[in-house]
Amino acid sequence: MSRPIAPSELAVLERALKVGARGVVPASIFLSLHELQVTAICKCGCATVWFGAKGDAASGHRLAEAQAISNGQHMEVLVWSEEQSVIGLELVGPGPMALPDPLTIRGYGEA
Repeated sequence: MSRPIAPSELAVLERALKVGARGVVPASIFLSLHELQVTAICKCGCATVWFGAKGDAASGHRLAEAQAISNGQHMEVLVWSEEQSVIGLELVGPGPMALPDPLTIRGYGEA
């Protein structure tokens, strides 16, 4: 499987990086986001997507973590990276989570 990142996924990714970055996000990361290719989706049915050759077998570190609301449910939005590349947009919550509205995404320090 390989497809370009969807505009809705890109918007969630950008927002999570802006409000939930765990450090300085290099400008090159933001510039490369629109070129990402989805290579795997979560098997549970949620909107989690993985980028790059390793697909859902990728491992890296959390570049950003934020909270959001999807269908009235609170969730975590995690952005994973490896070296200078984003490798995953993971949605964690009670059951399969739909992609949240980017405007609901908040950093953990925000009210």
